[in-house]
Amino acid sequence: MPIKNKINELNKWVTKNISIDEKFLSIKKFETGQSNPTYLLSSANKSFVLRSKPFGHLLLGAHRIDREYRVMSALNKSLVPVPKMYGYCNDINVIGSEFYIMEYLDGAHMFDPSLPKCSVKQRYLIYRDKIEILAELASIDIKKLGLENFGKPQGYLERQINLWIKQYRSSQTKNIKSMEYLIEHIPQHIPEEIEKLPACLLHGDFRLDNMILQSKQYPKKIAGLLDWELSTLSKPFIDLSYWALMLRFEKNWPIGGLGNLRNILKVSGIPTEEKILETYLNKTGFDKPKYWNYLLAFNCFRFAGILQGIAKRVVDGNNTGDNGFEVGEQAEPVAILGSKILTEYL
Repeated sequence: MPIKNKINELNKWVTKNISIDEKFLSIKKFETGQSNPTYLLSSANKSFVLRSKPFGHLLLGAHRIDREYRVMSALNKSLVPVPKMYGYCNDINVIGSEFYIMEYLDGAHMFDPSLPKCSVKQRYLIYRDKIEILAELASIDIKKLGLENFGKPQGYLERQINLWIKQYRSSQTKNIKSMEYLIEHIPQHIPEEIEKLPACLLHGDFRLDNMILQSKQYPKKIAGLLDWELSTLSKPFIDLSYWALMLRFEKNWPIGGLGNLRNILKVSGIPTEEKILETYLNKTGFDKPKYWNYLLAFNCFRFAGILQGIAKRVVDGNNTGDNGFEVGEQAEPVAILGSKILTEYL
């Protein structure tokens, strides 16, 4: 039964389990996103957001929306901007899948990191805010937020490499030569120095389209960082290098970046990769990592695995977004970029 026909069951669950004095009148799916389906819940007075696991066959261990709910609930006590959490449900009989309900943030949702509709000052302020959020994640008191057992920071890279090789093989639809190169060489060159760094909270998918900007008219601040599905405990620089990698993507890719716009960055208000790293180091007090390019290559490998999972869900007929095929096909150019960066590093 379509989820829109489950509104009565949803209202009954809300009445019994969470403190929302509203009756939902409609539920409408957001067409963005490739992983967990997200819906707008509307009542007579206000809106909320429901996020669920996808329906159908899923890869083992994927789509941990319970972890999303837990980490965002904890971060409501921090300086990291997240929406308010209202309730989590693991009873699939309510709407057909696990779900949680959170605050609806009314603001700008942008996808193009060049921020073409923003002024130079707006771009500067938004990018500054992103760096400050990443610096906050790197220095947050994990124990104070009750997240000390949210992951195992030691050996994060090794576990992630093993996981994404397995996930990639489970969802592989064709042979990608550059991905085979990464699978062979990424595990052999894990930098030992990273293990000496303190543990920090990792978002796991830190990019513009997972953020809501505070105002549609004059956006200059991030109102909420969303999509914490891949969050865990790790070491600093993982989120930062992932974000920097996104900015290296070509503008014409489905998930595009600034790769072919570097010559105009100085007049755009958008900092260069070098400036982003420098600002992060100044705010956190960390030394510049000699293994920066390794982390960029690792994130290419990891993201190509994520994209390949999207490609497989398209084949299986249970993908969430409406441009899943195009996004899934990006796995190969991302792997090619990663193999180029890793070759230069080695």
